[in-house]
Amino acid sequence: MSSERFAQLIRGKRTTEIGEAFSLALGAINQYRFQSALTLTGLIMGVATVIVVVALIQGLDNTVKSALSRLNPSSFIVARAGFSDFGNPDFMGLLKKRPPLTLNDAEEARANCPSIKTLSPFYAKTAFDPVRVWYKGEEAQSPILRGVDQYFPDVTGMLVDRGRHISASDSGSRRNVCVLGRAIADGLFGAEDPLGKMIHIDSSIYEVIGLIEQREALFGGPSENQIVLIPFGTFDKYYPEREKEFLQFICLVNSPEDVERGMNEARDVLRRHRRLSADAPDNFVIFTSTQIVDIWTQASSGISVLMIGIASLGLLIGGIGVMNIMLVSVTERTSEIGLRKAVGARRRDVLWQFLLEAMMLTVMGGVAGVLSGVGIALLIQFLAPSLKASISVGAITAGLIVSMSVGLFFGLWPAYRAARLNPIEALRYER
Repeated sequence: MSSERFAQLIRGKRTTEIGEAFSLALGAINQYRFQSALTLTGLIMGVATVIVVVALIQGLDNTVKSALSRLNPSSFIVARAGFSDFGNPDFMGLLKKRPPLTLNDAEEARANCPSIKTLSPFYAKTAFDPVRVWYKGEEAQSPILRGVDQYFPDVTGMLVDRGRHISASDSGSRRNVCVLGRAIADGLFGAEDPLGKMIHIDSSIYEVIGLIEQREALFGGPSENQIVLIPFGTFDKYYPEREKEFLQFICLVNSPEDVERGMNEARDVLRRHRRLSADAPDNFVIFTSTQIVDIWTQASSGISVLMIGIASLGLLIGGIGVMNIMLVSVTERTSEIGLRKAVGARRRDVLWQFLLEAMMLTVMGGVAGVLSGVGIALLIQFLAPSLKASISVGAITAGLIVSMSVGLFFGLWPAYRAARLNPIEALRYER
């Protein structure tokens, strides 16, 4: 016999052995259908939870990054506190060490930072004293009040699609005019044209002069659609000093490549103006839109690891269930194993039979879990479109691979026990 013919016979024999192992494994699963279904409950729940969690986190991640991408990459923000500071347990103590930014700070940066092309200071009314906005008995939901100057649209890209924006004359004359986000306008006026109408903002009356273009909300939360802009000087006229403690300014440079140089110039100017010693830390923060994205990416990665870790407990429970049912199966089929060995089955044949049975069991659970997870993610997206669940092919593939790995890991010990059984003692075994 030629070596090629011998190799073909060996390959054919191996294919037959694998096919027989699959057939025996399917037969065993079919014989113990009820036990198999109960065993897979934890695995199905674990895989489905991982799929749903990954879909929600990826959808949220895409939404946040899309919203943040609207920030001008050629700009940076100077503020009293940054996003990373809000997680500080001693946030109020931190603020006491940082005096509020002032218009003098902004003017110093504007005059002495050659890289800064445009600088726009703005006031932000704090959540400690929420603003009230209403018109003829209709009150706006969650309005966000800002006092801005004429450069605000240039540095933020927040455009007006009807009417006009705040002008230098509006701010200088402290006029009672405002520009509304679309959600505020729709909530107050419905189908009525808002332009030229008079609305109440806290205790004062303002004329609506413009509407900001519609923007996509950030996972259902506040956005430019809920903003109310009034002139910088008007804000200064009506609101007390404590509302001006969070003055910020946005600085625009010529290109993204100039951002780092502009930030360094602004830091040096502000440190000199605030008379900080060389070894004293900054008592202000400077950050860019890319840094905000980085902070979000780190936060979402931590949330992902935590949630997937919790969801993996279901996989662990499912794996323990697989091991349990396989050990019971080995005990119940001891005589069958002895008979197979007596007629020539090798240890590896028995090992593969039980290992494939465990893996097929968990793959079936993985497929059911993936289908359940995709179905739940689509349902969530249908019921809550703002969450934008994103179903990932990578997550589905990972779910199937993990479920197969669970079967391999937790099925190894039962398969090894079955393969090590003595055929004579196995034939004598009686249940």
